[in-house]
Amino acid sequence: MEIMEKSERAHFFTSKEQQLLIAGYAEERPILTDKSNTVRASKMREEAWQRIADRLNKQSGSGYKRTWQQVKIKYKNLVQTANRKKATREDIKKDEDEIQTNVVIKSDESDEEFVVQHSSSRPMVEGIPGGTSSEPAAACISSYIRVTGHSLTLLPPPQGDPEHSVCDETFSNDTHMDEDFDPSSAQEKGCPTGKKAGEGHKEDIKTLYRHYLIKEIENREQEMAYRALKMRKVEKEIQLLDRQLEKE
Repeated sequence: MEIMEKSERAHFFTSKEQQLLIAGYAEERPILTDKSNTVRASKMREEAWQRIADRLNKQSGSGYKRTWQQVKIKYKNLVQTANRKKATREDIKKDEDEIQTNVVIKSDESDEEFVVQHSSSRPMVEGIPGGTSSEPAAACISSYIRVTGHSLTLLPPPQGDPEHSVCDETFSNDTHMDEDFDPSSAQEKGCPTGKKAGEGHKEDIKTLYRHYLIKEIENREQEMAYRALKMRKVEKEIQLLDRQLEKE
């Protein structure tokens, strides 16, 4: 019963046999890699494979006798398996490099540009403190723009209450100013909301971009896990193919 079991499993090469095979090939490499097609060169290659098989059968201790043809086929299978694993590792390395490149934290200007690009499909109206146009405007009056696609349209500012128009350049004859009036303090009071709105908009941009990066990292990690599973599946298929070839 033990003899039958050994006969059925004779096509498997143990780890020690594979190491002896690789070491034997390294010793006979000059002969086996010779590109000559003469009868003598072919005979020398055959004898080299036979020496490898004899050394393997003598030192492996597996109890199986390998022919030089089996040894030659097994070595070719080992080379193919190593090449496939190397190609798979290179693919995974490329994915890791792409992730590291995409997860670089950009500057504030890049963050704003990213949000504008992703919001360009819908109209947007914003107040820009101290904005400029072809026509001069007062320093505290906010110029408004509409963003649609890649076009910008300048809009007139909303009409406010005349009583609160502190920064108007013209004054009527009945206008009376306090003696201790400070122009700088009036300018700061006249446009307090624009600066706060700009800071809030900037924080919203950073938060939105951080959420985008988190989602992108999660997607990349899922892709890497899938590729790792695929690589293990390929290795199993290669092992199964090796066994089928050895049986033949």
